[in-house]
Amino acid sequence: MEFKNKGSRYRQQDEEERVIAACVQFPENSAAEIESDLEELNRLIETVGGKVIEQVIQRRARPDPSTYVGSGKVEELAQRAKDAEISLIVFDGELSGTQQKNLETGTGCRVVDRTGIILDIFSKHARTKEAKTQVEVATLEYLLTHLTRRWTHLERQRGGIGLRGVGERQIELDRRLIRRRISKLKEELLHMVSQRSVQRHHRDRFLRVAIVGYTNAGKSTLMNHLTVGEVYVDDRLFATLDSTVRVIDPKTRPPILLSDTVGFIKNLPHSLVASFKSTLAEVLDADVLLHVVDLSSPNFRDQMKVTDEVLEEIGAGDKPTFLVFNKADRVKDVLLPKIVERKYIDSLAVSAYSPADMQKLRNSIYGFFERDMMELEVVVPYKEAELQSQIYEHSKVLETKYQEDGTWLRIKIMRWDASQLKLIP
Repeated sequence: MEFKNKGSRYRQQDEEERVIAACVQFPENSAAEIESDLEELNRLIETVGGKVIEQVIQRRARPDPSTYVGSGKVEELAQRAKDAEISLIVFDGELSGTQQKNLETGTGCRVVDRTGIILDIFSKHARTKEAKTQVEVATLEYLLTHLTRRWTHLERQRGGIGLRGVGERQIELDRRLIRRRISKLKEELLHMVSQRSVQRHHRDRFLRVAIVGYTNAGKSTLMNHLTVGEVYVDDRLFATLDSTVRVIDPKTRPPILLSDTVGFIKNLPHSLVASFKSTLAEVLDADVLLHVVDLSSPNFRDQMKVTDEVLEEIGAGDKPTFLVFNKADRVKDVLLPKIVERKYIDSLAVSAYSPADMQKLRNSIYGFFERDMMELEVVVPYKEAELQSQIYEHSKVLETKYQEDGTWLRIKIMRWDASQLKLIP
């Protein structure tokens, strides 16, 4: 199939690509759900530089095995694309390789599904070698299920939404070469996982908090206002992919590390969850999770459910969790912040831009750990200077007295740390 684009100005990769967003409403889906899904799909498309010109919805009992939508809808999409000079059609569902090929043949446009868009966003936003490798593995595994004889029209194409990253470089490879590449990349990831575990081992004496939540819930902004570090922030989906670790407050004892992780999303491709398990190890190693929720979103309850499902999938469903309802300053219903705080145990409604709210959140984190700290009175001989230094580093010193036999200290300390320092049997 020869790809023909009526408007040559839309072929430039740096300009917005004109898009039709298509969705199928099945009997189990309500109109409100479809509206929400399409709104999220539009944001995904905008994140990769597309512009949604039209939206198309079809009601069906089940997907058509050859074209996902019915033949009449394929003809309608082709006509709409021609009339509006559309170059790309994005489906909210997950298409098979055959469906994708048949839709491109029937509409004369490139066709990408939701998974392809998400992979494209991840490819665009991956910054470290580990993140780029994880994205490439997920993209190649996706390509394995979409290798049909539909790629010839891409040889002269300069790229576009859904083709970033490995894109054209891998299209010409057969399945065996792709599997070989996947195997090599997974070996590299195992090596990176080993390095990351060494880094985590050096942080074993620190208390750890991991921020999790739906994408664009304001996790990175919250982290910036809770800590002294600066994390990249952008009002786009999946603005950050790499986990970032910061100390909440250098003066706090024992030290508490806060890590920011990749955001979750509805129908997140399983290949991406699997690929990013090494990054999400920060979640598994955390003592407590901060589940950040965008309270200003009308779908915040659904987004909470999605986050809980992903946490279950990666084995972190039983972790102690503190709910943080963010963006409380953007909520139209002034009673909602108080309602959610009363409904959910261990929760707090905040604005990341309010210093008072951030201090309340810090105090809540400190309070969580203090529940598991024990109070001890110890006498450290003056010759044990290193031990005294470690006590000051890993405990909260409440009172100090200098005696003839050494320094008397009343401290609050985690039981594990007290055991490691041999302050208790």
